[in-house]
Amino acid sequence: MSLSPYAIPVAKELEAAEDVLKTTLTSEVPLVTEVVQYIIQNGGKRLRPLLTLLAAKHSGYRGDAGPRLAAAMEMIHTASLLHDDVVDDASLRRGKASAKAKWGNSISILVGDFFWCKMSRIIVDHGSLRILKVVTDTITKTTEAEILEITRHSDFSIDEETYLKIIGGKTACLLAACCQVGAILGEVSENYEAALKRYGYDLGIAFQLADDILDYVSEEALFGKHKGGDLREGKLTFPLIVALRRADGEEAKLVKNAMLGGHIGAENLKAVLDIIQRYDGMERTRELSARYAEKAKKHLEPFKGSLEKESLLGLADYVVERDE
Repeated sequence: MSLSPYAIPVAKELEAAEDVLKTTLTSEVPLVTEVVQYIIQNGGKRLRPLLTLLAAKHSGYRGDAGPRLAAAMEMIHTASLLHDDVVDDASLRRGKASAKAKWGNSISILVGDFFWCKMSRIIVDHGSLRILKVVTDTITKTTEAEILEITRHSDFSIDEETYLKIIGGKTACLLAACCQVGAILGEVSENYEAALKRYGYDLGIAFQLADDILDYVSEEALFGKHKGGDLREGKLTFPLIVALRRADGEEAKLVKNAMLGGHIGAENLKAVLDIIQRYDGMERTRELSARYAEKAKKHLEPFKGSLEKESLLGLADYVVERDE
C-alpha cells in the first residue's frame, strides 16, 4: 500500500520537503554527505512530513514555511532511527544494510546527531518558540521512552499499560508533534490544535501496533526488516505480551528460551508464532490498533470537510491495513 493517494492535497509541498532534505543535509566532510545521501535515497514512508503538511493546510496555512518544517520533522525521525539501530544492533533498515552495519556504531550515532543539528537550525531559523518547545518536549519524551524500553528489555513481567506508554513515547509523540506543528502554523484555536495533536497521537499508537504484527508476519522484502526482529532483539511487543498473559509454564519457558538465546532459527520463530496465534495475540493487537485508528478519526469530527481532512481520515485506515 502506498501513501501517494493521501498526499494528493499537498503533493507539491511534499516534493519541496524532499528537496529540503537533499539540499540542507550537506557537509564539508565527505563521509557525512555519503552516509546522509545513502539514508535519504533509502527513502521511507515520509509519513511525518505528510502529516505536518496536511495538518498545516487543513488548518488554513498557506505560507511557504511548511516544507522546511516538514523536512525538520522527518530529520527527527531519521536521527532516532540511526540511534535505534545502534541500540538494537540492527543490520537492516528499510530492506537495506543499516548505517550501523555499513559504517559502524560511532558514525551512525554521530550522523544521527548531525540530523538533530540540521533540524534544530531549521526550527530556530523559523523563529517560533512554540514550535521549538513542541519539538524539544517531543525529543525529551522519545528519549525517556527509549530508556524505559531498555530498562524493560527481556522483562517478562511487562504489562500492556507499560508497553503502550513506551510506544506512546517512541512513536506516537512524534506523529502528534507533526500534527501540532501544522496546527500552530495555521494559527488555529487551542481546541483545534489539541484535537489535531490527539489525532496524531492515537494514529501513532495504531501505527505501532500494526507494526508489531508486521514484524511477525510480513515478508522481509516488503517490511524491510528481518522477520521476528523484535523477538531477536529481546523486545516483548503487544502480540507476545497478550499471549504470555494466557500461556502456560512450558509455553512461557519456550518463549523465554527463544528470546534469550543467541540465535532464533526458523523452528523457534514458528513455535513462538504458534503460541501467539493460539492465544489470539495477533487478533487482539489488530483489534486494538483499529480502535486507536477510530479514536484518531473522532478527533477530526469538529473540523469541516476538506481534501486534507479526507486524507487524514484515510491515513487512519492506512496505518491499520498496510502490509509494509
